[in-house]
Amino acid sequence: MVFLRVFLVLLFLLPFTGVRAQEVLNKTLLKADKRYIKKEYNLAVLDYVKYLEEFPKDYYASRQAARCYDRLNDPYNAIDHWPVVAENSEVTEADYLDYAKCLLANNRVPEAKKIFLHLSKSKNPAVAAWGKTYLQPSFALSDTSSLKVLELLNVNTSLSEACPVLFRDKLFFVCTTRTGGLIYSAQDKQISESIKVFIPKDSLNFLPSLLFEKLQQLDVRGQISFSKDGKWMYFSKALSNKELGVKSKIPFFKHQIFALNLSTLNLPFPEIIAFEHNLPEYNSMHPSISEDGQRLYFSSDRKGSAGGMDLFVCTRNTTSWSAPVNLGPNVNTNGNEVFPYIFADTVLYFSSDQRPGFGGLDVFTAECSKQGSAFSEPAKNCGEPFNSRFDDFGVFVLAGGNRGYLSSKRKNNTDEDLYYFIWHR
Repeated sequence: MVFLRVFLVLLFLLPFTGVRAQEVLNKTLLKADKRYIKKEYNLAVLDYVKYLEEFPKDYYASRQAARCYDRLNDPYNAIDHWPVVAENSEVTEADYLDYAKCLLANNRVPEAKKIFLHLSKSKNPAVAAWGKTYLQPSFALSDTSSLKVLELLNVNTSLSEACPVLFRDKLFFVCTTRTGGLIYSAQDKQISESIKVFIPKDSLNFLPSLLFEKLQQLDVRGQISFSKDGKWMYFSKALSNKELGVKSKIPFFKHQIFALNLSTLNLPFPEIIAFEHNLPEYNSMHPSISEDGQRLYFSSDRKGSAGGMDLFVCTRNTTSWSAPVNLGPNVNTNGNEVFPYIFADTVLYFSSDQRPGFGGLDVFTAECSKQGSAFSEPAKNCGEPFNSRFDDFGVFVLAGGNRGYLSSKRKNNTDEDLYYFIWHR
């Protein structure tokens, strides 16, 4: 009789126990989504994985976990979740595309090509372009057989070195403690990032310099750009919503562009001017000033963007900059276009994660009109070995156009390093 009572009690409680467990799991998923929205991908993925321990075949949680790892630049863990997504009846073409990109990053090229072949029949032009790339690989520059990419000596460390610039016969670049995640996302202030200066012995060998001491103490994020006359340096940094004067229940950070008057660098308070087209609710970063000083290119996710980050240009008026102009569909996509660099006022280099490429961010080039905002032909991928299956970005081209520097994760995909390229054309 006692046994029967216990059995009946357990039978009565069982549904409620199941409901309680489901409530806990639902809260886990909700917490994960909130963290994902806040771009706390490293925390969000832990919750998605925890949810997947109970529901390993869940399409949504698997996709979100894979996306988190992708945004943390961790294709090795992302690849564990994409197959579940691909095998689900809810899978989309966008899912297949992200899965194929992840396969590329894991050097599983034959499997990626099978997906790209399937996607080549898509009615979505942006998706079909990736598929057609692998059917007709003319998307990249064809004359890269004589291109060599060599790692710089005495410069690279276990930290991230990126965005090299040669100015006044010295190599300037940005060094950061960040080792993963999006290289253009302003998530917090915990990342230590500063400018380093090295003296070149030759194109590959460099020695650290103590010159420009105050410049090396400047708070920066992303690439820097010097005006040809040496008077100004353009840079961006991350500001909190409080620093931006924006009240928000959820704290956030946004990149904003500034110009430093180099003649005032050694004063107690150097002259630093905020870019007049900064917007506190949007990112504005990666400035690149043209040689004639009349155009400023930059990346932003402001209104008018096709997707994530787009490239814009402003033209110098007598005392101000014109309204930003989007560079249009021959440059921008619904993905991210970042790290613009204008060479000789006519050739634009930039990186994109959406245009068909070899994996991660790839470097592209496009020729512009004299006005600097019109691009009559679609941008061309710079090909291999300029690009790798990981992030390649931050180009600086030397006079003549066949030599220069870039940053890349090609060695181990854990941190950015600096490279020298030479093109025997």
